Amino acid sequence: MSRLNNVVIKLWLTIIFIVTTVLILLSATLVTFIQSYFTQETEDSLLKDAKRISQLVATSDNKATAVEHSRKLIEGPVGLIIMNDKHMPNNNQDVTKRKMFKEIKSNKDYNRVFDEGKQISEHVPVSVNGQQRTYVLIGYPSKNLNANNEKGNNYSGVFIYQDLKTLEDTNNLITIIILVIAIISLAITTVFAFFLSSRITKPLRNLRTQALKVSKGDYSQIVPVNSRDEIGELSRAFNTMSSEIQQHIDALSSSKNIRDSLINSMVEGVLGFNDKKEIILSNDMAQNIIQILDDYSLDKLDRQKELTLKDQKTQFEEYEINTRYFVIITSYIEQIQPDGTSGIVAVIRDMTNEHNMDQMKKDFIANVSHELRTPISLLQGYTESIVDGIVTEPDEIHESLSIVLDETKRLNRLVNELLNVARMDAEGLTVDKKVQPIDRLLNKMQLKYQKLALDLELSIDLNPNTDGELWFYDSDRIEQVLTNLIDNATRYTDPGDSITISCGETDTENILYITDTGSGIAPEHLQQVFDRFYKVDASRKRGKQGTGLGLFICRMIIDGHDGSIDVKSELSKGTQFIIKLPKVNTDK
Repeated sequence: MSRLNNVVIKLWLTIIFIVTTVLILLSATLVTFIQSYFTQETEDSLLKDAKRISQLVATSDNKATAVEHSRKLIEGPVGLIIMNDKHMPNNNQDVTKRKMFKEIKSNKDYNRVFDEGKQISEHVPVSVNGQQRTYVLIGYPSKNLNANNEKGNNYSGVFIYQDLKTLEDTNNLITIIILVIAIISLAITTVFAFFLSSRITKPLRNLRTQALKVSKGDYSQIVPVNSRDEIGELSRAFNTMSSEIQQHIDALSSSKNIRDSLINSMVEGVLGFNDKKEIILSNDMAQNIIQILDDYSLDKLDRQKELTLKDQKTQFEEYEINTRYFVIITSYIEQIQPDGTSGIVAVIRDMTNEHNMDQMKKDFIANVSHELRTPISLLQGYTESIVDGIVTEPDEIHESLSIVLDETKRLNRLVNELLNVARMDAEGLTVDKKVQPIDRLLNKMQLKYQKLALDLELSIDLNPNTDGELWFYDSDRIEQVLTNLIDNATRYTDPGDSITISCGETDTENILYITDTGSGIAPEHLQQVFDRFYKVDASRKRGKQGTGLGLFICRMIIDGHDGSIDVKSELSKGTQFIIKLPKVNTDK
């Protein structure tokens, strides 16, 4: 069946069917015409012979002699019977002639020859030697053959008959010739029709092959144009169509790639929903956020989508999940899919940082107000005491002024640290890293805190042996870090405790360990010691007050070095800060 669906086979079979039909009709017409023609010619020839014999006998003086001569001339392939009347007895020995006599007498049509003088032609079937033959029997009227006219007939009859076998043989031969010619013509036509159909349909088959490749996404196919007829025009139109489709596909692919890149590079999550609320578009950020939504948030999102589809207006909703905050904006899209269905586009914004920043600003104001209120209150109180004359003794005045001086230094230190933090937040932290020995800085720290250690009765060892090892760091910034850490250590230690610095390394990092044997930090505070303004007041043993910004500044400086800072501590056993700095890259 698949071969019958081939256009070449169809066209070939159509041509063969038309040619075969024409040949059959033409052959049948020719055979019928030739048979009719030869039969008619035979009848006309016999009729002419009968007419000549009738005239010859009628004009002859010796009719018997004329009849005898006519019989000798005619009989052979043709039989001759001359009857004066239809009742004439049959005395012939010839079987065929006797049957003809019988036919003439029994067939009433031949009575018209004798009675009306009409010529009659009939085809008479005769069985000769067991074979069925067909003869044509011509009856022609004649006068004066019976002068006495004893039977009362008006005419005598000249009857000529001839076997049609020769004519049938001729017709059969002609039929065979026509059939042979028809078969040869059909064979030639078959070859010609197949060649013609193949040639005509070759461009169509090429178009079909290229169209299948186009349907599979290969738009680079070009159909050769070999003619200027309708098929050639179709090929040119197909090539133009393929080129335009390729251009449109390239444009759509480019637009899709740009859209996907833009969507995936967005810091917001993007989701597209159809009217059945099924996700048809999303980026990685949206997928990550959707996965952390709890059941309550998902139900809330479903209600928001339904409201957006119903009102066809943009909806805003805030979501709080654990410690993260999101805002989801849903907008109605009239046509979001190629079939024309409407839908929703949801933009999910992670507002956690903004929320934390707002909270940080609030905490910053509260903490700064608190930190400033205490020294200002002390300054105001002791100053008013001196001014109002409440404190009059020199020792008391000196003590009050000492407290005022300490609080002034504390206030100055707080302001400076606030300025440093503000500058770091606004301008960013500038770190000028250089390859230099670490022992210079450690020697400096040892000398810087040697007198303080004696005053506080502490044992310090801030200068381990590094053998001149080169580190990659900003000396001023790391000095600020170590100063903050050692200052904190002095606040958490008692006389007899120790503060040490030791070094270590890995394949990629240099490590500083700042260790004290002071009061330590409770575990619940360890995760927050690097936050702004965070102070562990309950752990302090000395009266000196910090600002809560020192460790926060330390973390910022170490982050600026692409390093890390961590803390380990146990109550009543001490605290250890661990600073890791990347090693210098010697491959550059």
